Amino acid sequence: MTRLSLLLLAALIASAPLSAVAQDRGGFRGERERSGDRAEMRERRQISVAEAQSIAQGRAGGARFVGYMGMRGGSHVFRFERDGRVMDIAVGAGG
Repeated sequence: MTRLSLLLLAALIASAPLSAVAQDRGGFRGERERSGDRAEMRERRQISVAEAQSIAQGRAGGARFVGYMGMRGGSHVFRFERDGRVMDIAVGAGG
């Protein structure tokens, strides 16, 4: 092998561990910090339907609970009725 071939081979071998370390840490420079932010968002607690219903009943101010309408976007939606008027109250699912 020529000297140039040996130098190129040595450079390739030396750079391989650096790229593996960068992948383990989420990339070069600031990418590691951004991946930490994503992990925090994933760990964010989701509130249960019962907790959300309790919050919605507090917001409804004595209105009669009609039912749970399901999720819309990232919110639990509850239906209440007072004096013939029907109202939907949404409570964010993220805690």
